[in-house]
Amino acid sequence: MRIFITGISGFLGGHLAETLVQRDHHVVGLARQTSRCAFVKSLGVELVQMTLEDVGGLARVMNRADVVIHAAAKVPAHGFWSDFVQSNINGTRHVLQAAIEANVPRFIHMSTVGIYGFPRPDRRPFDESCDYGAVHRWNYYSRSKIEAEKLARASQNSGRIQVTILRPTWVYGPRDPITLDRLVPVLRSGRVKWIGNTRNRMSVLYVSDAVEAIALAATKSQAAGQIYNIAADELSPTQHEYFTTICELLGLPLPQDTIPYRLAYAIGFASEWIAHLTAYHVRPPLSRLAVLVQGGERRFSGTKVRQELGWQPKISFGEGMQRTIAWYRSRVPEPA
Repeated sequence: MRIFITGISGFLGGHLAETLVQRDHHVVGLARQTSRCAFVKSLGVELVQMTLEDVGGLARVMNRADVVIHAAAKVPAHGFWSDFVQSNINGTRHVLQAAIEANVPRFIHMSTVGIYGFPRPDRRPFDESCDYGAVHRWNYYSRSKIEAEKLARASQNSGRIQVTILRPTWVYGPRDPITLDRLVPVLRSGRVKWIGNTRNRMSVLYVSDAVEAIALAATKSQAAGQIYNIAADELSPTQHEYFTTICELLGLPLPQDTIPYRLAYAIGFASEWIAHLTAYHVRPPLSRLAVLVQGGERRFSGTKVRQELGWQPKISFGEGMQRTIAWYRSRVPEPA
């Protein structure tokens, strides 16, 4: 198959390209001119560097593609709403338009379980039949992803292209440039606190399992027109297991203090308010989204993708984090 990937230089896009190339697919990747592309170039993919605004140019390079996988997005939780509109909403609109103009038959839209919002009162898992939930006012990432999904669903309903929407949980693994780079310094400094009773499960997924689900959705015809959660809560750690594993593997001190969930949430709101008032010159030390991810009681069902596409996640959190830490140690020098 000829597979076109946007955001190929990103964490998920790079792993996806690597797997698809290994399976003898012809991969064409889109990245910005400023993106670091050494790794994907080493894979031998056909690399195109242009902006998502160039609909005509996108349509030309999508020519003869069997499927487009739209993985490009602005991910950081902080920033201006206009930036998320440009990248995540308008970017999706442009890529969809280009794919339709190029007569691409299939479109895979990468979304997020963040579109479900707050935990359900009865704590039942979210499945694909659940509607969009309420999200924090300044959770621009999830808000923009909801709007991007609406565009993808409208394109599917128009009959002009077959769309599959994938909603992965928090994906981690080697070559993630954000998570450990931010987490390790605050763990080392002792600034991390337990939130709530620490028994809540943090819904995380190792990158190779996430990539396998995307590959199945891209290559199986029965995925067309469907929405899938990509989740494996049974492999996910509790909050206590998550931080304990990282601290033990890196020789870091465990968090010593515990803060009630409601208080952490209030601090997150105050931090976001200050950041907003200062036009993000002051970065919030804690956000409500971070509190929700670390201490929230959300569950996500991955039953549908298993039953319909045969997806089977394989990597336990312990094994996945060992691989991730090994990669992290290979690139970050030990502190003196």
